[in-house]
Amino acid sequence: MNVKLRQQESTEYVDVDSGRFPSLRKLVIWDISNLKGLLKKEGEKQFPVLEEMTIKSCSMFVIPTLPSLKVYVTDASSFRSTSNLSALTSLDISDNVETTSLPEEMFKSLANLKYLKIYLVNNLKKLPTSLASLNALKSLKIEFCDALESLPEEGVKGLTSLTQLSITYCVMLQCLPEGLQRLTALTTLTISDCPTLGKRCEKGIGEDWHKIAHIPNLNIYS
Repeated sequence: MNVKLRQQESTEYVDVDSGRFPSLRKLVIWDISNLKGLLKKEGEKQFPVLEEMTIKSCSMFVIPTLPSLKVYVTDASSFRSTSNLSALTSLDISDNVETTSLPEEMFKSLANLKYLKIYLVNNLKKLPTSLASLNALKSLKIEFCDALESLPEEGVKGLTSLTQLSITYCVMLQCLPEGLQRLTALTTLTISDCPTLGKRCEKGIGEDWHKIAHIPNLNIYS
């Protein structure tokens, strides 16, 4: 069962008489500015099989406890906390021109997260150091974050399971963290349309070459 809701300005909660959605597996909610939550009275058993949720342009939305949720797609303005999403394996954060930083503690409870994508967060300048908590993360994609200046040194060190790192159109990103050398599971690095970073990663001569020389598959396009 899938449900889609969009542009219902007066809606504060997604409520039905029964208060339960026993068969709901995918939920998509767009542009409901007054939406505060899914149900007035939340409970873990009200969405027992919900696996995928998309929340966009819902700045007041508070995420309930969703122990079965595996995939979460959101924009930075709708993002509050992930403490109730312990089973999450995939997280997409996108589409925001105002956010300059993400909550510092946001990744600490996501022990099972394997795929993280951050894109079109245009004024994001840095990532939280709690990135280090993502010990199960296998793929990290950062795309079209025009203001991003650096990756957190301490945050990168904890990505011990990371196999794929992709950085695209991050024009202000100046260099890679030293901790990248310690990521022995990393097999593929892609850097595209990052002028300064691309030059620093030139084979044998770039200032950051020693940080990435151990990675088997390198795709550098400056």
